[in-house]
Amino acid sequence: MSVSARDYRGALANLAGGVVIVTTSDWRGQPRGMTATAVCSVSIEPPLVMACVHREAATHRAIGHSRAFALNLLPARSEDLARRFASSRRAKFDGLRTETGETGAPILADAMAHCECKVERAVDAGDHTIYIGRVLEVGYEKDEERPPLLYFRGGYRSIAP
Repeated sequence: MSVSARDYRGALANLAGGVVIVTTSDWRGQPRGMTATAVCSVSIEPPLVMACVHREAATHRAIGHSRAFALNLLPARSEDLARRFASSRRAKFDGLRTETGETGAPILADAMAHCECKVERAVDAGDHTIYIGRVLEVGYEKDEERPPLLYFRGGYRSIAP
């Protein structure tokens, strides 16, 4: 039995995902980043997360080189930032406030939380690589009233507080 790409996408469009900007630095030290929803916690002890990255993405090549990445979790009303990093635009970081983490990965000031990671394992999975990262550092807002940005059925959404 074979599932068409159209049906596969239609079914999984019903899986709401938190919107995350995956960031890293390339071999020249230039920041790279992309929007992702295929991101999740893997383990608490040790602290591990995973991010699925398309093999054709510039961010994929940069993570492969740096062996590090940061997950920047976006708050509601950050759709413009999500769209910016989902594009093929070269100057994604222009005008943004960032800090450089311990691994060299950019941390976005507008993120509601971040995890800075070193790659523990890279697993080939179809047209993506699953990067499993050991979390070295985290930061997060304590504002429980600020909802996350979600991606659901092809559009950006949020949850009412």
